[in-house]
Formats: sequence, C-alpha cells, structure tokens
Amino acid sequence: MLLLHVCQHRESGLPSTGVVSPHHHRRTLLECIRHQRVMVMVLIPVPLPSNIRFGIVHIVSFLLKVIQYASASSTHTSYGSGQRKFRLINMREKVVFGFFQGSSLKAVSSVVEFSNYNEPLQGHLALTSDTTEMTLMWTTKEALSPKVMWGTESNQYEGTKSAETKTYNAKNMCGTPATGYGYRDPGLLHTATMTDLEPGKTYYYTFGDDNYGFSPEYSFKAHPDSNSTITVVAFGDMGVAESDGSYLAETCAYSLNTTSRIKAQLRSLDIVLHIGDISYALGYSSMWDVYFDQIEQIATSVPFMVAIGNHERNWPYTSPGTFNNSGSGGECGIPHEMRFPMPTPARDSPWYSFNYGSAHFIVMSTEHSFQKGSSQYSYIYSDLKSVNKTNTPWIIFAGHRPMYVASKDSGYPDGHTYVAQSLQYALEPLFQSYGVDLALWAHIHGYQRTCSVYQGSCYSSGSSSSSSKNKGTTHVVVGMAGRSLHNNILPSSMPSWLIYYDLQNYGYSRININATHLVFQYVHNNDNKVYDSLVLHKYN
Repeated sequence: MLLLHVCQHRESGLPSTGVVSPHHHRRTLLECIRHQRVMVMVLIPVPLPSNIRFGIVHIVSFLLKVIQYASASSTHTSYGSGQRKFRLINMREKVVFGFFQGSSLKAVSSVVEFSNYNEPLQGHLALTSDTTEMTLMWTTKEALSPKVMWGTESNQYEGTKSAETKTYNAKNMCGTPATGYGYRDPGLLHTATMTDLEPGKTYYYTFGDDNYGFSPEYSFKAHPDSNSTITVVAFGDMGVAESDGSYLAETCAYSLNTTSRIKAQLRSLDIVLHIGDISYALGYSSMWDVYFDQIEQIATSVPFMVAIGNHERNWPYTSPGTFNNSGSGGECGIPHEMRFPMPTPARDSPWYSFNYGSAHFIVMSTEHSFQKGSSQYSYIYSDLKSVNKTNTPWIIFAGHRPMYVASKDSGYPDGHTYVAQSLQYALEPLFQSYGVDLALWAHIHGYQRTCSVYQGSCYSSGSSSSSSKNKGTTHVVVGMAGRSLHNNILPSSMPSWLIYYDLQNYGYSRININATHLVFQYVHNNDNKVYDSLVLHKYN
C-alpha cells in the first residue's frame, strides 16, 4: 500500500487537482523539510491507525490532509501504478508530492504551481453594532493596498474602504501543537467595514488589491428594519471535512451536509450563528484554511456570527475564569479572535450583542468568567437592561456550554450539569428579569429542547407558548452540526423540563422571526426535514 505525502513551500496558489508521476530521484522527507521549508500532506490507507496523530504525522510535521491512494485506483495491482484526483485548497504555498511505501519515501514529484499566490480568499461578513455597516475579512499572502469596493448595482462600486491588516504567529499562542508542529503562517488578515448602507438594500462588492487582483463579485442584503421577517440558521460544534473524501487532523464528515444544506437556502437566509467549537483546528493551523474554504459561499452572502467554544479558547492558566484544560491545542483563542471580527468590547472579551430585524441577540463566552463581579456579567446585565423592547421585542441569547442540559456528566469543574448549574445561578435571574425568550447552546453533540423554564420549573411546554410576561426561557442545545455525536450521555431518568431530544442525528436549527412570532425548527441534515418545532408568540 502506498502512502502519499505532500510538502508545501512557503508560497501560495489557487485550488487544483493533480496526479502524481513518480520521480526517479529519491530523497528523505527530512531533507524535503530542511531544504524546502515544507508543509506535509499525508495520504494513507483507511482505516486510519489509531496513533496517526502521534506517529509519522508529527515526524514529518505540519499535517495538511490524509487520503487513501492506492486502493482507490482499480489498476494499481495489475500495472503497479494508478491515479487519484483530489482537491487542493489555496494555502498560499506551492506543493511537492511524494510517494511513500510504509515509512519509506520512494519518489518525489516536481513542484506543482498555482496561478496566483495572492488571490484574495476566505471572505466572511460580520455585523457591527451599527445597523448601517457590514464588516468584511479576507486573507492573502501579501498585500500593498487591500480594500473593499461596494455599490447597489453589479460592477458599479460607489464606496471604497481601505482595509486594516494584521496577522499572528506561533509566539502569540500558548502551547503545542499550535506553537510547534501544528503551526503554519496564516497569511495576512484584512478587515474593512462598508458604511452608510440603506436598510434592506442589496449591495454588490469585491475585495482585494490593485497590485494582486480582486475577488469575484459577491452580494449581501443590508440590515433590515424591525418590521421585516428574518431567518437565522444556528448550530454549534460543526468542524470541517474535505469534499474529496480525504482526512484531516480532525475530520467531521457530516459537516459537509450541514454547509451544503445552508448553501441551498441562501436566498432566504439572513444570518448564520455558529455557537462555538468552530473548526476543531486544535492547534493545526491548516484546519482554519479548510474551514473558511468550506463556509466561503455562505459567509460572503450573509453575516457569519460566532461564539467562542472550549476548543477555541481553553488552555491552562491563560485567563481568569477559563477552564484549565488543553482543549484548544495551544491556540488559547488567538486564531478565533484574529480571524472573526466580532463587535466585542475588548481583546480576549469575546462577548457582544447586535440587533437584527425585530430581535436582539446577545452572545457570551462560557469559557470566561460569567459570575457576578466579572466584566462579562456586567456587560450582559447592562446590555439586557438597555434592550429597546419596542424596536426589538425578541431577545435571543447564545453561548457554547448549555445552561440546561440532560447529561450524566456532572463532575467538577467542567462537567455538563456542573457548568449548567453555575450558569443558572449567575445568569438565569437576569434572563427572567429582562425576558430572554430563547437561549441557544451547543457543546453537547446532539439536540435537546426544554419547555419555557425558570429555576427548573416549566411555565409552558409543547410546540407553542406565550412570551409576553417573562414566563421563563426556552433553551435549545444545537451542537449536532458535524462533530461525532454524544449518544451516551443521557441520565437514567429525564428531567421534567426536557421536551425533546435527539442524539442520533446531525443537523441544524432554523429560526424565522417577525414582530409577533418566532418559529424555531430543528432540521436533520441528511434529508433536510423538520423533526422538531416550536412557535413563540408576542402579545401586547
């Protein structure tokens, strides 16, 4: 069986497919790394060895992807040769392919070139606290004058905004693999905000650089007025996967179904909310490139808002209130914060709010302190207190670890129910006082929905309820977007506030909101059918 590895130079290019021809010149992989400053693509037989992340992957460094090769070609046993097409994402680098047999490098290809090392990629939109604005971020290898241009007519751009450029490196992060064998240069990260947008209008835009070229034209709709009906897709714990069937350091194959279903409904969609555990990069930088490639069609069309999760932030003793485990793979929140321009109040303070249509959204970090006296608690209290219920009668809250969850994991300090009780103690009184209608959570890889609940008691249940006088909050766990499901966490007896649960299927949630009704739907991503729904009503 042949193993195919790819070494990447410190340059960039366009997506490509390739077939490797053996090179009679043999060299060791370490020489390849030493002389070509390489990254490595590993193609190996399936099933994967259980120790893959601790074996040859770490020896060769910079895991990019893993793919079955020889057995995918029907001719390899008869002719001693075969071919395998696969997709390469532009990671701003050239590639060299090598054939391995066992752990022995047998052949190396010539360099595979890409057509543009500075193609502007990974575009993603985000809301700001100003309803007349839309922020855009994108990535390149180099730049001289990065900017975004936009207008209300296709290919006629009236507005131009220069971008702010930043990046990060291994020294900014906290531990391995992020600071070592998992690190690769993230490129330059450009951020520009489009301003003076008129409510509900469609805007066309392109981004890039006069010297290196621009992106294709994309479009989005500006912030609607409060009388509009909006549609939100929300989920958590998605991760990434390669569409060519190859494997990554952390592959979440069912994430492809989720993004495919969302792409199919972009014309009727207004916002996407990914509630933590985003790419599951876990310190492997190339996973972020794959993630933004996977969501690019979505995130260039609608604002893509995110909450931070344990697999983005957690690292021992790096911030007050965080859980002292190594869940981020040493990233300690740096790639998340640098790559997602959310309207947060300060660095390493990943909580924020925004208005959209008739709803006010609040996003918290369950990975930072949320107890009374913390800066996050003060923010949430002040924000809830200031909501204008006339303009935005609905309040939707989101965070990664759930406030209500049915689970037998209760251990200190980060057991599911232990954290849930901590969240209830700190924040549930605020929910009740200021009328939070719907709370969206993740972390549990599955789906759970409560009644309209306060302090463990139901005010209403079933598929319809009133939200007129602060009668509890409906809590929904939507962590079923792609990561392997938690189908063994349920306790022996179910709590009375749990109305519906499904830990066997992947999917996402879809929420339609106008001034008087909120319709929540749980959708399986295999057949795109609705399997649970809830209607909330607002009465004067």
